Amino acid sequence: MEVSQIDDGFLGGNLEATFTFVVNGESRTWVNNDLGTGTHSIGITYLVPVPADSSTITLSVSGVEDDLISDDTLPGFTQVWGQAQNWGIGSQAGSASDSNITYTLHYTITCARSRASVMVSRVALQAYGQQKAERRKATNVSETTLIAWSLDRLRREGWEVIAATDREFVFRGVGNFAGLIERRFGHGRRQEPRARQEDPKA
Repeated sequence: MEVSQIDDGFLGGNLEATFTFVVNGESRTWVNNDLGTGTHSIGITYLVPVPADSSTITLSVSGVEDDLISDDTLPGFTQVWGQAQNWGIGSQAGSASDSNITYTLHYTITCARSRASVMVSRVALQAYGQQKAERRKATNVSETTLIAWSLDRLRREGWEVIAATDREFVFRGVGNFAGLIERRFGHGRRQEPRARQEDPKA
């Protein structure tokens, strides 16, 4: 998100903003309590089925600026991509502006033609969860909770568990997120994705 102008009223300063992104009914939020001008990374990924020629991909963006007295609604926009627009594949952008903020949201739509099965060890999931705990400054977090945090993040990235043992999980999804966790946190156990063709996704 590129923010070119903000105005937090007579107190000045940056915005405490919450943006909501909805893609084909799936809603996710992004919170930035110190939103100023410049470029901000959001890092949200959606996996959207496009089963028919009549299918569309709809992105809706809305936001709220949190104030002590009353919240201000931030401007948003909606974009719809269908077959006539090749479902928006490529780099896209949408802009909105009002007295509080002027911004442009940049995003990319890609076509995922296959899903991969990737094996991730419990060691890697626990280590990844531990990193999240350290960022949250959480202490004495159980192994079960650490793994649960990792599983939740993988789920939000579009990966599903298709098998599990005491030592490892097998995930199915699109992209390289699960493989990156294993390669980075699996103590040298390099695990390449084993691709298997599934229904086309976008």
